[in-house]
Amino acid sequence: MTTPAPEKTRRRTRPPKRAHAAPRPVLRIGFTGWIVSWLIPTAVMGGLLLSLGLMPGLDEDGFLAPLIPLIGAAAVVVGIPGTLLVTWLCRHQPSPTVHILGYAVVGLLYGPVVLVAGAGGLVPMLIPLIGFPAGILLGLGRWMAQPLTRIQDTSETLETKDPEND
Repeated sequence: MTTPAPEKTRRRTRPPKRAHAAPRPVLRIGFTGWIVSWLIPTAVMGGLLLSLGLMPGLDEDGFLAPLIPLIGAAAVVVGIPGTLLVTWLCRHQPSPTVHILGYAVVGLLYGPVVLVAGAGGLVPMLIPLIGFPAGILLGLGRWMAQPLTRIQDTSETLETKDPEND
């Protein structure tokens, strides 16, 4: 008795890869655009806290004044690496909405930085007071920096650096 030959199953196959796939365009934001999208919203947030702290009656307990250095620390520790990471991760997404939402998420991460001051008392309640406005402001800052961005077609760059044509 012989064993039957195995039947080949019909399975899905991947489409063949093209040998010369076209490179994707890259969204570039310069140093000025990044400064507009990160520094201006952070300065506005610090100015808002400073103005709220100077208003009589709002800062009777004195919990707004110590938040200004925390916003500065959040901007340096979370904001700089976060915005640079979002810019790098989303560089192949030409849609500005993706970048704006990424910057808003980085701004939301400003909130938990207040826990450095201690997790007791009213401090955990300050997380949304810092995070939501910072998220909105960083998203608006990235939206304001949109005219300072450009979409670079990488195929043009490859054509100019082709060693066979030199």
